[in-house]
Amino acid sequence: MVRPGKIIFYLVSTTFFLTAVIAGCESSDIFIGSDCMHDGKQVLDPACCPCPLPEDCPNGPKPIPAGCPNAPAPDGGTGGEGGMSSLCNDGACVSEPPDDWMSVAFFSDWSDPPICPEDTPILAFEGTPAPPSPTCGACSCDAPDGTCKLPATWTISSAPCSDPAGGVKTNFNPPTNWDGSCNQDKSFPLDMLCGGSPCVRSMTLEAPVIEEQPCTPHVSGDSEQPPPKYWPGGPETPLGRVCKSDKPWPTCVNQSGKVCGPAADGYASCIFREGEHLCPEGWEDRHLLYGVIDDDRTCSACTCDPPTGGVCQVKWHTFAGAACTAENAANDVYAGMIPPCNDYMPGVALAGKSAEILSYTKGTCAPSGGEVEGTLSLDKPATVCCALVTS
Repeated sequence: MVRPGKIIFYLVSTTFFLTAVIAGCESSDIFIGSDCMHDGKQVLDPACCPCPLPEDCPNGPKPIPAGCPNAPAPDGGTGGEGGMSSLCNDGACVSEPPDDWMSVAFFSDWSDPPICPEDTPILAFEGTPAPPSPTCGACSCDAPDGTCKLPATWTISSAPCSDPAGGVKTNFNPPTNWDGSCNQDKSFPLDMLCGGSPCVRSMTLEAPVIEEQPCTPHVSGDSEQPPPKYWPGGPETPLGRVCKSDKPWPTCVNQSGKVCGPAADGYASCIFREGEHLCPEGWEDRHLLYGVIDDDRTCSACTCDPPTGGVCQVKWHTFAGAACTAENAANDVYAGMIPPCNDYMPGVALAGKSAEILSYTKGTCAPSGGEVEGTLSLDKPATVCCALVTS
């Protein structure tokens, strides 16, 4: 039973329900602490809650500062009605956008972007960053497959080496595909005459010949082509989504020059401007996006130049006796050298010859290719600049 003249307080959630029962009078309901609530949520900023307890406002409710979400609007409603939430409990207080820039909510990730936030429901722009240049592996070439061919042309002259154009020339060639073993297919007996002079006075033989196949090219390390996610329309395109509102962002409570922007569900509070621009002071996190990207860059194929630099050393012998006995001359000859000439005593006998490869070093092939080729075309640029959250 309520006694006349006594005031009883009942605590309901975070507000106080004041019931006044006075003898001989009807009871009435007065909300003390109702200024601490907005849209069913508790207002955390003390400036927006001047009467949290009845004893704080013995003479009735105090005015709520402008800019609070629960402040009366000019039309009699509350500041949060019909606009964006200014509590910033789920957002971020950021500086007001400079001239020519638009306040936006920005999302950039490899994952599928969520829909635009409720406070910024209008899609203003979608684009992707410029893809990086493909990384091409270094090209290399295997050693060539090859052989060193023994001298195939042996020429006997009746003139000395000092007179290469003179004398009678006689063929002393070995058989085709000769292996260098003793060969007596052609011979010159002692004091054999050619044109009235001893047939054997000098011998010239061609240098050995290196025959090598083209080298096989390789890529040193895997060539990294542009990942499919960088291609417009690909399944993993790094989309940048810009969302805006048709209403201005509300002022942050107790923060002059700050506005409350969304920063939830992967979105950040940023500013946006079409074209390529430097970010204004205070908005250091720059994102340059393009609405249209055409990238046909690839790595050129690796190729190998013809082999060069091979070395082959051959030693030849001539003999005066049967079965390649009684050696009467021998010398070394190298691939690539001018055909050497060797003088003999006039009329010496040549009964046979032989030759062997002393050494053969394969040549090398210079690699080429493995370079970026093609073009990158970027169009419809837009710049998004974001700032660190201050509170």
